[in-house]
Amino acid sequence: MLADRLQVAEALQVPRGSLRAYLEDCLQAMPSDNPYHGPSHVVDILQFLVTLLEETGLDRTLSPESRAALFLAGAAHDIDHTGTTNAFLTRLGHEYVEESEDGVGPMESHSARRAASLLEVRVKLSDTLRHAVKATIHGTDLARHKQIVDAFAGETEALLTTEDAAAFFLPETPQGALLLQLLLKAGDVSNPTRPLATAKAWNNQVYEEFYAEGDQVLSEGGTPNPLHDRRTNSIPKSSVGFIKWVKSIFGMLKDFLAQCKEVGVEVRPEGLDAVLARLDDNAASFAKEAAALEAADASKKVSEIHSGR
Repeated sequence: MLADRLQVAEALQVPRGSLRAYLEDCLQAMPSDNPYHGPSHVVDILQFLVTLLEETGLDRTLSPESRAALFLAGAAHDIDHTGTTNAFLTRLGHEYVEESEDGVGPMESHSARRAASLLEVRVKLSDTLRHAVKATIHGTDLARHKQIVDAFAGETEALLTTEDAAAFFLPETPQGALLLQLLLKAGDVSNPTRPLATAKAWNNQVYEEFYAEGDQVLSEGGTPNPLHDRRTNSIPKSSVGFIKWVKSIFGMLKDFLAQCKEVGVEVRPEGLDAVLARLDDNAASFAKEAAALEAADASKKVSEIHSGR
């Protein structure tokens, strides 16, 4: 089990069976009819996070409690996902909106509450770990992205000694909370770091959900998010912009690891080189595809003009 590679059960001092039951609960709570936000998304993210920690040395540098919090949050971060955005839930007046905490998206608020309920049954946590899991899930709210990365950047400016770095590896510190949020955020948007064929397969599932939401908004007389409008959106072109944004997250993580290494922490910032290179390669492939589609569209318009249509 992936959790064994991070020694999560040992960190929590619970039987492996309890941890396995929690993970199964999380997977069963993911709607199987969602094109993207289903059980496979959870497994994919957990696999990515475990590998990310191993490749960078964070599997040994993060405290056992931080590793456990990240794994538990990753398993539950999209529980009961509706396959739609927070903006759409707000438009509908969905029950998740009424339950949401101030400053946190309705989907992330709901998933964090459900995670807490499942953990209460399966794995008893300390107050520190309960809060860490909740905060890490809340950090996946895209509306809070700038707030989180700005805060993380501010904290890393003060990273001058090994003692400064150590604060990032504990779940109870502000620095540690931000690192866990950034790590789960990286895992949550890691699809473009996969080999191109796999990245495209995930991308198609994402846009299947996006376009279904856009179609519903249009049917109700609304104006969809441009990314959700199948009439005008170019998936390859949009993907280039998305990959640029994803790369900024991994670049920030690599810079942080480099700072830690400079002050004597045994981490490997070069463990992210393959991820960053894959992002560049996939962005180039999507850009080439977008250019070809634009050229074909321009040629078609010229032909229509010449034919008098």
